[in-house]
Amino acid sequence: MNKENAMNSPDSNTARIQLGHDRSNMFYASRGTAIVSLQGNILIAEAASHLVDITVANRALIAEGDCHVIQRGGWVRLCAQGGGKATGLIILPTRNFLGSLLARWLRRGNTSTHPANRTEAIES
Repeated sequence: MNKENAMNSPDSNTARIQLGHDRSNMFYASRGTAIVSLQGNILIAEAASHLVDITVANRALIAEGDCHVIQRGGWVRLCAQGGGKATGLIILPTRNFLGSLLARWLRRGNTSTHPANRTEAIES
């Protein structure tokens, strides 16, 4: 998925954020959440487990086009770095890809292709 497609994605697992140089965005992120910088530099501060830890958090700086994945769930603070504005994309983690495909396949009722459901005569 390139930046343009990601920005226009109607997927409920993505959120676009605008960061000004004088404001930060704080939210609770689960493990596996990805943050992509679409424009500008974004400073990411991850608290270990409690909001109090945000001052001594792990920090990462991502530039335009870079991505950072949250390793442990917890509070995350995002702010634009370098005095300018930044635009980012937050992508929430999804279930196992194969599990998602299987669930979608089962919802459609495509069980007729399974060998156990065939009613063909077996030739000897």
